[in-house]
Formats: sequence, structure tokens, C-alpha cells
Amino acid sequence: MAALASKNSTMIGRIKDPELPTKWVAPKKPPFREDILDEKIVKEKILTHKKQELLNRYEKEKLKNTFKKQLCIEMLKDGFHKSFRELDFILKLQIQDRYRVGSEHPVWERPLLDNENDKLEYLCKKLNDAELSERLNDFKKVYWTNLDLANYFLLRDDSWLSMYFFEKCLTIAENKSNNLDTQLLAEAHGNLGLSYERETDDYTAKSDKIKSSYLKALKHFQDYYNFAKGNDFSFSINSKDFSKADINNLQKIRFQNVEDNLKNMESPSVFIDACIHLQRIFRIVANKYSNDSQEKIDYLTKALEVCKSSLIGSLEGQASFLLGNAYTESGKLDTALACFKNYFEISKRDKDEENFGIASEAIAICHEKLGQIEMSIEYLEKFLTSVKNADKQYSRACNCLANIYNALGKYELAANYSKKAFDNSRQINQLDQIENNRVLVGLAKAHANLNFFNLNVELGTRKTINNLLKWKYETEQENTLKDTKTEEEIE
Repeated sequence: MAALASKNSTMIGRIKDPELPTKWVAPKKPPFREDILDEKIVKEKILTHKKQELLNRYEKEKLKNTFKKQLCIEMLKDGFHKSFRELDFILKLQIQDRYRVGSEHPVWERPLLDNENDKLEYLCKKLNDAELSERLNDFKKVYWTNLDLANYFLLRDDSWLSMYFFEKCLTIAENKSNNLDTQLLAEAHGNLGLSYERETDDYTAKSDKIKSSYLKALKHFQDYYNFAKGNDFSFSINSKDFSKADINNLQKIRFQNVEDNLKNMESPSVFIDACIHLQRIFRIVANKYSNDSQEKIDYLTKALEVCKSSLIGSLEGQASFLLGNAYTESGKLDTALACFKNYFEISKRDKDEENFGIASEAIAICHEKLGQIEMSIEYLEKFLTSVKNADKQYSRACNCLANIYNALGKYELAANYSKKAFDNSRQINQLDQIENNRVLVGLAKAHANLNFFNLNVELGTRKTINNLLKWKYETEQENTLKDTKTEEEIE
């Protein structure tokens, strides 16, 4: 009993001990030492800083300045002061141009060169290369460097900057002390002529500005033609900055305004290229800016001479046709006829059926105006026998014959040829001509039936009135109009 009492007393004593917890509590973790972590980070930063190389003054400036300012600092550091001045001039020129045209002009929406790092870097690099080559008196390399810049910005649709460098190329090539090849001078005139022509595509430009650009382009293309004439120059791009795709794009830009049949011409010589562009500008100026018919004829005569020297048949033929039209407008039909016959012979020689048809039609119309109807019909019938039945030129010849017979009052023949033209256009599915030929058939038939219609109206008998009513509701029954005999006449 004494042992039990002592055991109970110890248990009671333990429960009453205020220092002992009544429930189990997990041991506390040691406190988080932030100071230890901070010390570790600081030590790592110190070690990293010791491993880094010290920045010099220029490297420190790079961290503070814009990309443009960095490039300028490097140009001045390397001694390219002339390049720096030119870069500054170009950047100011762009800003002045923006304010000149105003905020509503599309030019305002273009980003400034300051914000186009790739363009700015390429520009600075090439300006430095050009200055270095100039110091070495290697002006040919200076020319090629500026040409690279012009083509680079042309591909990126910065035509204003492209023209700036094309003008620089011409200035370098014209300086006789530089002793550059005549080919480079010719190409410089050609490139600048194309730049002025591209200015005419600006829909916001005023008419006086467009005219001025065309006339400047004409002057440069004439110089291009004169320098290239008699020389066997061929194009070559001496730059490694452009990929094959870039070169193809430059070729497309160069030929974007030429005739469709010449766009895919493979590697034309410099002289042929000059002929293609010069004759086109002569034609444009003749059509848009001639003061009178004689001035237009003079321009088109020069265009024909250029085309003859190119030895490209299609160009000479088209130039002869346009000159013939100009002579026709001025009333000189005999001279026009000679031009059309030249066009006819060229098309026949080259087996160009489409132009052959146009030439035949032009000759026939010219003969008709001269009162030589038989000659006109003879030319068209020869042409009709030379083309195939299922050909669009066949329709053209039939329509021309129909027009002539209409003028002669031979309406039945006219309707016949119009019907042939319509049937042929349906056969070859010539959608753009089907409706036109349908109208011509209707006109020819109307002319053919006009006399019979008038006769029925004039007679005014019961029979003729019935004829008119019957024909009105069934127009295909044309023969009813021809039956104008009365019952007494039949008896």
C-alpha cells in the first residue's frame, strides 16, 4: 500500500508540474539567418565583378547612348570624319523632307533612319568603306560602294535615299580626274533616269512635278543611249552584299515599266537596255506632253530610230504603228500608210499573228480613208485567208470587213462577216469579245433589215402591218419583212 501511494503521489506531482506541457509539441527550428544569405550574395557579386574586365571610356558610353550615337562615336574614333558629316546630312535631309511634304503625306508615316538599326549600321559601314577607298584613290571602288548603297535602299523602298546615291554615282563617274570607264558613266545615267521615272509613280505628286520628272528621265536616258551606243557593254554586279533573290528583285524593279514581252528578256546588253528605256520615255512624253501634232511626230520618229538600232522587231513594229497613228491624226495618210506597211512587214517576218492582224486592220482603215475601198478589202481578205478559223485574229478581220461593207451599204455581207466573228469568238471562248461581237451582229442585221422595215411602214397595208407585228415578236423570222407583196400583186 505504501508503494502504491508513493507511485500515485509521483504521478500527481508530475501532472501539477507547471513546466511540463500537457500535449506534445514539435521542436522549434532554428531562426532564419538573413544576414548569412546576404553575405553569400555579396561575396558572389564581388567574385563576378573581379572576373569581369574593366570597361574603357567608349564601352561605358555605349551603355549610356543610343545606337545612332554609338555608331557616330565609332566613326569619329576611327577617323571617318567625312562619313560622319555625310551621315549627319542624310539624317537631316530625311527630317527636312518630312516637314516639306507635311504630316498628311505617306512619307510622314515612314520610320526615321535613326530608329532603323540595320539600315543605319549598313549605311555607316558603306560610308566608311567609301571614304577609305577615296583616300587610296580607288574611285572605281568608291563608285561600286555608292551603287551598293543605292541598290540596298531601292530594295527596301527608300527611293529618296536610293536616288541620292545614284546621283553620287553619276557625280563620281562624270569627274574626269577619276578615270572611270565609259560603261560606268552610261550605267549611272541609266540608273538615275529610272529613279526619275519612279518618281512619277507618286500619286500625291502634282502634274508639273511628274512632267519635270519625265523630262529629266528622258535627258538621262538619252545620255545613257549615247554613251552605250557602239560599245559591247554587259551588266555585272560586283557586290557580295546581295543574294541571288536580291539580284532578281533588282532586275524586276528595273523592268517593271517595260512592255510585257520584254520583261523576261535574259541578260540584255547595256545598249539594248538603253534602247528599251529610251523609246518608252519618248512614247510617254509624245502622248502626254506634246504641244502639237508635229512635236508628237518628232518624238515618235526619234523613238522609231532608237527601236531600229535595237534590232528588236516587236519594238520597231510598235513604234511604226504609233508613228502611223500620229500621221493619221495630222491628216498625212500617205506617210501613215508607209508606217503601217512597215509594221505589216515586220509582223509577217516575225510570224507575229496578233500584230499582223493589227497592221492589216490599220492598213485597211487607212486605204478606206484615202477612198481606196477595193485595196482595203483586198488587204483584209488576204489577211483572212492567212489566219486560222479558230483564231482571235480571224474575228478581228471579219469585224473589219463587216465595218467596211456597212459603210458601203452592203448590209447582207456585213451581217455575214459579223456572224462569222461572233461564232468564232464563241468557238475559242473569247469571253472579252463575245458580247462585243454579239452587238456588232445585231447592228449589222439591223442595217440589213432597215430598208425592208421602212418599206413595210411606208406601204401600211394589212399584210405589211402583220409582217411588222410578226417580226417584232419573232425577230429571227427576218424573211417576213421581205414579203411585201399584196394579194392583188400575187394574183
